[in-house]
Amino acid sequence: MLPSRQLLISFVFISLLSACGGGGDEPVSPPDVTPPTPPVASCVNPHSADYPDSYNGKFSIPSPRGELSSHITRGISFKDYSPVLLWGALGQSNQGDCSQDEYVKLMYLQALQAMKASGTQRTWLYNYGRWNSENELWVVEENDYQIPKRYVEYIVEQAERLEIDIYFAWQFTTNNVNFEDLVVLGEAVTMDKLKQILDAHHNNMITQAKYAQAIGIKGIAADWNAMNINLSTDEIKDYYIERFAEIIDDIRVNFDGEIVWGQVGYVFNDERIFSRVDSLLVNAMNAGGSTQFTAEESANLTPELVKNKTLTSLENMKTQIYCLDIHQPCWHGKSDIELPITLNIQVQSRDDFFLKGWKEDGFCTSATLEDGAVDNCIQESFVTDFSVQAVGIEGIMQAIADQDSFEIGSVDIHTGYWLSETLVPGKEGFPNISQSIRGKPAESILKHWYTGSN
Repeated sequence: MLPSRQLLISFVFISLLSACGGGGDEPVSPPDVTPPTPPVASCVNPHSADYPDSYNGKFSIPSPRGELSSHITRGISFKDYSPVLLWGALGQSNQGDCSQDEYVKLMYLQALQAMKASGTQRTWLYNYGRWNSENELWVVEENDYQIPKRYVEYIVEQAERLEIDIYFAWQFTTNNVNFEDLVVLGEAVTMDKLKQILDAHHNNMITQAKYAQAIGIKGIAADWNAMNINLSTDEIKDYYIERFAEIIDDIRVNFDGEIVWGQVGYVFNDERIFSRVDSLLVNAMNAGGSTQFTAEESANLTPELVKNKTLTSLENMKTQIYCLDIHQPCWHGKSDIELPITLNIQVQSRDDFFLKGWKEDGFCTSATLEDGAVDNCIQESFVTDFSVQAVGIEGIMQAIADQDSFEIGSVDIHTGYWLSETLVPGKEGFPNISQSIRGKPAESILKHWYTGSN
């Protein structure tokens, strides 16, 4: 969930053709069936997985020390971009003789196959689109979806063949089709603004739920991903909860899969929500968790240190979510229903990740330096370090094996799989510093925890 990046994924139905035949007492020969031509037959993957040795970083790559309990579902989720964007960014001379359609399908198929090889049983897809705000009710037209429905259909079909369940989250874009701001991230919304936001989300989620049901999506997030607002009064918070209870009810009417709460990045404990959803999403390290490390700890990172920090974070989140701290009681709607959780993991491959936290990995952002100068692409100054990510993943996985704070139903590498093999920065963004584990040492560590093999 990435507040600075509103990208989303929606889903499309692909019809499956079947043939049948028979009749009479005479033996019937099987019909001649021409195997379908692979949709990517003429397309050559234009990407390279090569990267400089310096990317491996300063720490030794740890050896994985365990395997997840068999009852925990293994997840790796797509990076929240579309290959449609990547194809355009490559430019004609670097597209490997691929049409856009061939390229997009190839990228999704190869990503799914690689996820499967690492033990994935579930992946989250994200879709988004800019709002048409011409009328009081904001809507996203299908032709404005970041991932066109025909590609979502292809993803769902291929995932089913690989026995990977698809879960869906909507990313709430903060601007309209004219790139005008509708909401400011972190805005202390008024009641009128909140009503407009929730009206739009409510209407959209009914559409998404019906579509997810039609194409075989297994789970859906009731709340949105990648957009946060400030609910500054009890009255506003109560309205938020009440409206989401209605949204969840309408999702349930139209969708019979799992309904999940927590994509927004934090969990409101309220009986009206907890009694309606099937599971929660919780971050392995709570908001700002990566900044709990000192400079000395960041410079001397070990799996044991990460494990202990994660265990502390999980204990704190359990206290917060279930209102166990008598000095900080919950708001009045608290619920004691203990729901299974999906534990989101997001560790970037950057040398100072555990000191300074998550940074945008898809595009350049500006930052003011200590001397007051402005760097218009701070990402270019970051130091790539795959070993930091590897140590972090190993430590968090060890914590999962040892924790007793939550009933963990699944683990997810959150927005953690780049949609190409690329590992060096360029027109695609900054996969070198990303939370994506694809092709990095962390993927081998995770594969061992997921499958028991290297």
